[in-house]
Amino acid sequence: MKILNFYYFRQKYDLPLKILLLLNIALIASCFCCYAQTPNPDNTTSKVDHTYITARYMGGLVIPHHKTMLYFIDDFASGFEINYGLRKFDRNSWQAFFNYPEIGIGFYHGTFGNKEIYGTGYAIFPYIQYNVFRTQRLSINNKVSMGLGYASKPFDLQDNSYNMIFSTHLNIYIGLGLSVDYRISDRISASMSGDLTHMSNGAAKKPNHGVNVVSVGLGTKYHFNKNLTPTINKTQPNKLKERELLIVGSIGRSQSSIYNPNKFWNSSINVNYIWHLNEKRGIGIGLDQIYSEAIPYAWEEVENINELQSFSTKDCFVTGVFASYNVYLGKMNLFTNLGLYIKHNVSPPQPIYPRLGVRYPILPNLIGNFSVKASFFRSEFIEFGLGYRLKYSKQKKS
Repeated sequence: MKILNFYYFRQKYDLPLKILLLLNIALIASCFCCYAQTPNPDNTTSKVDHTYITARYMGGLVIPHHKTMLYFIDDFASGFEINYGLRKFDRNSWQAFFNYPEIGIGFYHGTFGNKEIYGTGYAIFPYIQYNVFRTQRLSINNKVSMGLGYASKPFDLQDNSYNMIFSTHLNIYIGLGLSVDYRISDRISASMSGDLTHMSNGAAKKPNHGVNVVSVGLGTKYHFNKNLTPTINKTQPNKLKERELLIVGSIGRSQSSIYNPNKFWNSSINVNYIWHLNEKRGIGIGLDQIYSEAIPYAWEEVENINELQSFSTKDCFVTGVFASYNVYLGKMNLFTNLGLYIKHNVSPPQPIYPRLGVRYPILPNLIGNFSVKASFFRSEFIEFGLGYRLKYSKQKKS
């Protein structure tokens, strides 16, 4: 028995999740590093730490966003999640700019609608949970989780050829959630959530349709600090007169399609000029030069590819311009680029492309980069790289 026909949700749910902040395992993991760099407050500054353990049971549906999944999903999805979190109330920290979010690490286990074909999944992930609304007892939060996932039964040509959603044991796990917690005693809160989770390998190996699960969770949160939650207002970040020129080179590998088993090299160089609006956000413009051996195969429709056709090196080059949006969590930079192809020899599936990722300084001007390049909302390759930063006009506005 098929649960529901969600095929029309393909554009709405599957594709954005493939790129959403794949990227961003390093982003939230680096938040823990930021704690060590937070300056010590003086005696008049509030500094309170609240730590929690939250456990939820989750039940819901797998969204069959590809036709092959419609034939095999015959059960509901279920699982559980355990989180250990810390909320740091320190007016001198970067957390004060974001209304004191909860940051922690979690574990997930769940099913995907057919244990015989899709098996079960496990994930361990860092997360950040922002406040939508908070009183001393009630909090409404939105949560982003990004980490490593494990699929127990990936695609195997001999033993599990029907599984088109996972081709590797190791995957990227992404979770989005909206939760409500209510303090019912000194130590216990009742907790409920709505969650959307995704797991795939980011096009590193095909098939890679990935799996999306929408679910509802019920559970409890244990408070190690029995005091009620402080209701400190967030701190407004200082405005800046700061500009930055950032040059980043990155490299990665990917598989173009299930019909082509070859792994291709991909690389990019981008130059980004950034205006820092304040200590929290910045905007920028830039130029991309991308080289991808997979482009001639990934951008052409399968039925149009001529196996005897050869491609030249220039077919693998594309040029684009982009706008960037940057969020700064201490020294860490979470960025989103939206680009437009301006030069190419092979026509892209869409003229617009996104890139999302995280950057963190290794040395004062040397930047580590982790990001995902996509074709509109379908991931093309994950990339790692280094960048060099030139800053000037560092004085703050009065």
